[in-house]
Amino acid sequence: MTILGQILRRSERRETAIYLRDGVLWVADFVDGQGRLVDAESWLRFNCGGASAHARWRMATESAAPVSDDLAQRIEALHRAMVAGGPGQG
Repeated sequence: MTILGQILRRSERRETAIYLRDGVLWVADFVDGQGRLVDAESWLRFNCGGASAHARWRMATESAAPVSDDLAQRIEALHRAMVAGGPGQG
């Protein structure tokens, strides 16, 4: 399955992507290599609610890149874990 989406955040410790999968909008959030899936509405509410000047700068410098093959594979692993009832559920 192809993951079509965009990077929302990329830094040394964090990589976050928003993407469409089976008609549902998701966010995969990896912090220090640990990933979790979150519905896009919840993620945006908690991460973009108060867009400070720093948040706007961060969004401009850490976003707008396509989802890489490596990131797509890690996202798919989170979905498989979710279906199996494992970690990574948002």
